[in-house]
Amino acid sequence: MDPLDPASKSSLVGGWPPLLTLAIFSAFGSFFLGALYTAIRRGMKEDGWFSFKKKDNE
Repeated sequence: MDPLDPASKSSLVGGWPPLLTLAIFSAFGSFFLGALYTAIRRGMKEDGWFSFKKKDNE
């Protein structure tokens, strides 16, 4: 029985190159997502969002 997608026979669609590409993009994506998360958390603490910063007069 023939596969429904003829591109699945190609070595460019299957094998380790697509997994390597996925790993590289996942590493870059997780780095930038972590940097964004860190920047937001630091901004929340330094600017006093959501009362994370304790007030001195209380």
